[in-house]
Amino acid sequence: MTILLGAGSARLRPFESADEAGVLELLAADRLPGQPACSAWMLADAVAGRSAADLDVWAALEGTVITTVLCTPGGHIAGVISCAGQPGDGTVLLLWLHCREDFSTAQALIAQALECCASRPVHAFTLACAVTRGLVGLPGYRRRVTREALQAAGFTIRGGRRYLRAELPIAGLPHVADFQMKDTDSPWGKHLEVRRSGHVLAQATLEGPVDGVGLIRSITVAPHARGQGMGVGLLGSALDVLVGLGAREAIVYLDEPGADPERDPAVALRTYAASDFTEVDRLLTFARLPAPSPVPD
Repeated sequence: MTILLGAGSARLRPFESADEAGVLELLAADRLPGQPACSAWMLADAVAGRSAADLDVWAALEGTVITTVLCTPGGHIAGVISCAGQPGDGTVLLLWLHCREDFSTAQALIAQALECCASRPVHAFTLACAVTRGLVGLPGYRRRVTREALQAAGFTIRGGRRYLRAELPIAGLPHVADFQMKDTDSPWGKHLEVRRSGHVLAQATLEGPVDGVGLIRSITVAPHARGQGMGVGLLGSALDVLVGLGAREAIVYLDEPGADPERDPAVALRTYAASDFTEVDRLLTFARLPAPSPVPD
């Protein structure tokens, strides 16, 4: 269905294959450092509701993803939004939105997404989509206009992660004395473990480089082994492994306090910052809850 936004103005309509080039331009304009350029097949997966991350969640959304574009009178693609319905609880998911940071475009796209679900909860940017590499959340600094449009529509910030990046190699980092390493797949990479007397003291999970960028999925240290430099030592060894795989950069997503009681994000952030990682952006998730029903007299 096509929706006209006033005579001679833009119109909203479902995504078509002919829109591919225009949507890829929108995605390229918002690409963050360390993220791969979105390809035609990545976009096709996103529109179809497929993603290598959170496979079970995406499988449950199959057939519910709707992608809408906003076209100018001249046929230019000014914005795009993709949403899905979560089976079971009726929650609506706003998966991804791009609009060249134009407030009126973002506002029109969000309004269209909310038109049919005003009485249902809506969660925004809570899943890793195929158009990025495992990135969950809206970049709050670089996508400030989209953030403000969401908040103007009644969304509130519900959580966040920090997105960090470093160029490789990094000189001067400590290393663990020895570790065990094995291959992983789906996605491909390496898993490192530091063991003593048969017990795992620290471990790291890495994704191999894509376009020269490796991803640190996690580095954890057992509670009784903390405070001994094991975390930064394993980080140094992990980065060497990524360099050996061909990585020229490394990225990591850090949860903010409260996300995992077993980890201290502040310590992790200090470790990465001291190891030449810099913050690219803060990734935000949002929710819009329906107003409570009035209590009858």
